[in-house]
Amino acid sequence: MKICKNLTVSDEISTVEEWFKKCPPQRGILQWQDGRSAKETAKHWINGIPQPFTDLFKGFKFEFQLCSPEYVSEFDNLKGNGRNHDLLIIARDSATDNEIVISVESKVDEPFGNIIGDCMHNIKNKRDNNIPTQADKRILALKNALLPNISISEFNKLRYQLLTAVAGTLSEAKKQNAKSAIFVVQTISSNKIDPFKHQINQTDLDRFVYAISNGISKYLKEGTLLGPMRVQGNIFIPNNIDLWIGKYSL
Repeated sequence: MKICKNLTVSDEISTVEEWFKKCPPQRGILQWQDGRSAKETAKHWINGIPQPFTDLFKGFKFEFQLCSPEYVSEFDNLKGNGRNHDLLIIARDSATDNEIVISVESKVDEPFGNIIGDCMHNIKNKRDNNIPTQADKRILALKNALLPNISISEFNKLRYQLLTAVAGTLSEAKKQNAKSAIFVVQTISSNKIDPFKHQINQTDLDRFVYAISNGISKYLKEGTLLGPMRVQGNIFIPNNIDLWIGKYSL
């Protein structure tokens, strides 16, 4: 598998230093620290695919072809950031000859973004102060596309990043003409991990899994894939691509 910038084979990345130079995290050097997820991901992946990742796909005949750090996928036409994948991987299922898109979200103990209820509260405060924003349109569009049946009270408990991650993975799968979209959470153990924050992440992930599986799965166990499932979708987020969600640790 080649690691490269923006899925461009000719722009290959072969060292940790090149990784940062070509594909820095959103906050640059502030986010590029030993023991934190961005730099630790580069360290673990630069010399080959980690075994826990390949173990996640036992039973499948996947050929991993390209991997791009910090790849951005759009999932609507509103202003603002798209889905920033820590890793976007293009694979092929040799059993079916179908393309597969895999998004990896890497964490030490960093949260999955803000709680949606807090986001909506912040949006209201902006409007009350005559600050223009369309962020609520994006959030509600994500709800309608991914979680149309969940109550607003339960929806407000979810983490925003998990919605954008799945939306971006599905939209990128559509762009790449893939038949499956796989969203994977990679947890990295380091000397900077906070066990309490790590447990909050697991709780947030389980809550999201319960919601998007329509209550079928309460937990996402270590080293497992959940799926396939389909979402309601919209013109950007497809409803005809199989979605899987997985988790493993390094």
